[in-house]
Amino acid sequence: MNSSLNITRLEKVRRHGVKITARCPACAAAGNDRTGTHLFINTESGKFGCAALPGDSEHRREIFALVGIKSERDPAAEREWRQGRVKVAAAEMKRNRITATLRAKRAEIIAAHPWTESDAMADSPERRLGWLHDPRRFLAALFPPAAVVWTGAVNQSGKSHADRWRTVADWQDAPEHTVGPMVSPATWPAGTTSRAADNVQSSPYVVLDFDGFDGKQPGTPEELREHIAASLAIVRWIREALAWRLAAVLFTGSKSIHAWFHTPTQAALESLRHTAPALGVDAGLIGRPEHPCRLPGQRHAKTGGMSRVLWLQAQ
Repeated sequence: MNSSLNITRLEKVRRHGVKITARCPACAAAGNDRTGTHLFINTESGKFGCAALPGDSEHRREIFALVGIKSERDPAAEREWRQGRVKVAAAEMKRNRITATLRAKRAEIIAAHPWTESDAMADSPERRLGWLHDPRRFLAALFPPAAVVWTGAVNQSGKSHADRWRTVADWQDAPEHTVGPMVSPATWPAGTTSRAADNVQSSPYVVLDFDGFDGKQPGTPEELREHIAASLAIVRWIREALAWRLAAVLFTGSKSIHAWFHTPTQAALESLRHTAPALGVDAGLIGRPEHPCRLPGQRHAKTGGMSRVLWLQAQ
């Protein structure tokens, strides 16, 4: 086997022919990749990478620093690696304590920051929410006219889908049915044809996906109402207690709330990424501006429900 990584130091190793997948040690250091699927290694070429951050050379260097084979007989390198693992373990224990504390206080947070769907709509700075169900108007409310944005189906990326990247002004002239159903909260350079992370020009927003608390999604209409109310309370808490600038809140038409926030500092993003599971937020999407999220006015394929804006403040 040809690999520059020490496989014995990896967690959740799985073999798929010439490919190995495992928990990415760099993601694990940040408390992520709990499923153990991010790291991939080609055992023939020795090439490796992280599926969560493809093309990120700094992330690859961090992986190698943690589990790379520098010299198996170098005691100093071995000691350095072990010391690094101790630091990683200590940091993860600290994050776990914070997460446990936050999970225990979650009910208090929700009770102290009530925000129902009707409350959010009544509080919205933009009161013409029905007007915003046209996805073109939603784009115009959040992005400047010259910004190049992607909209389309999840699989519409690549040269054959180059027309999915247009300026916001151009999308205004497009027929409504050609816009969406998804958008990424990023802007792109003119001429972009791939929705890869390396192609992102700017990340004006981070979208938080509230997909269920403690891994449980709502199954009944009553559970869905409770889930939406609890999610909105967490959104209000993030806005008020953490002072994040809220831009929009959407109901996806299924079981999720998407909260669009103006992108905060990297430290704030990292902090939320570590505590996201306790808040019912999909941690894997935080800091992924290339990832698609639903536009308003779109019918959900599974439920038939319509996505709609609950709160919005235009840029």
